[in-house]
Amino acid sequence: MIHFVDGGITDNLGLRAIYDITQVAGGGATFMEKHQRQPPRHLVMIAVNASTEGDTDMYLSNKTPSIKETVGVMTDMQLHRYNAATIELMRLTINRWAQAISTPEAPVTPYFILLNFEDINDPERLEYFNQIPTSFHLEDEQVDSLIEAGGELLRNNPEFRRLLSDLDANR
Repeated sequence: MIHFVDGGITDNLGLRAIYDITQVAGGGATFMEKHQRQPPRHLVMIAVNASTEGDTDMYLSNKTPSIKETVGVMTDMQLHRYNAATIELMRLTINRWAQAISTPEAPVTPYFILLNFEDINDPERLEYFNQIPTSFHLEDEQVDSLIEAGGELLRNNPEFRRLLSDLDANR
């Protein structure tokens, strides 16, 4: 079963919606029972943190920042802090959910796979992605570049590699 969630303006990652729905249902085990689902062997959550780093030129000048710059920095800071708290919550929670739905005969292995722009090693490429605006309209080249980067980040992610290795071992 696969579910996609976009956080939009609520938590920017889409993870809090999954957390809240499961918690309201009574937790991982109760959620599975309520929806008459058998526990999976692998519980996988892939989170894509596409937040960007703002323009830091403001910090290099002694010029008083504008209201827009100040609000932008404050908003970015709040968003990054909330994202970090949400990621930590979900790392702990997916392990708790896996324990709750595991049985001795059928253990459930959790995988929390986090993809971040900041894991792009090429500074010029990272700068390119940081300049792509949040928008409902992106140029074809931008879309292609984002898809390519997402694939690379996923393939290079150690937790994703662990998942693939475990899936291969279970064949």
